[in-house]
Amino acid sequence: MRKLFLLLILFCAIPNAGYAGIPQGKTDKWIKINKNWSIDTEDVQVRNGKLRFYMKRIGTRNEFGEHSKYLLTFTGKVRINCDNFSAGIQVKRNKGSYSSLDWNPITRKHIGYNLAKYFCFLTGSEGYTRETNEPDWVTKVINIQSKKQSGNINCDSPVWKNKPRCN
Repeated sequence: MRKLFLLLILFCAIPNAGYAGIPQGKTDKWIKINKNWSIDTEDVQVRNGKLRFYMKRIGTRNEFGEHSKYLLTFTGKVRINCDNFSAGIQVKRNKGSYSSLDWNPITRKHIGYNLAKYFCFLTGSEGYTRETNEPDWVTKVINIQSKKQSGNINCDSPVWKNKPRCN
């Protein structure tokens, strides 16, 4: 009994190998933003009026595709065109490639609506301003993007001086 107790203490004292090699800061990279969607907060692309997010969608019970018996569960890219308020979703396939991209106008029920609402101001596209009551996950993405892009903007430039980032 004494040996078993000593083995148990020794086992608890050894760090868990399941976390070996994983940086501590990477554990909260993916954040659940609603009942269906999670977002990769670190790998966001902002370029030329467009946004790209890696996202995961988990289908809820009895939620199926339009002509499918499969749950609407997938990992993929959500792309937003802030200049013309359209979005497209590219689903990751089994071999790592992504489906083709079909751009559609954004509606209030589309996942792209909140993404455009919260992040299009980062692109410099006309008419977008930062929201005042943003969820924590939005603030996290914006802070990460600000750190990435802080060196690329000249607020004295005529192009940038009236943008929200420079005011």
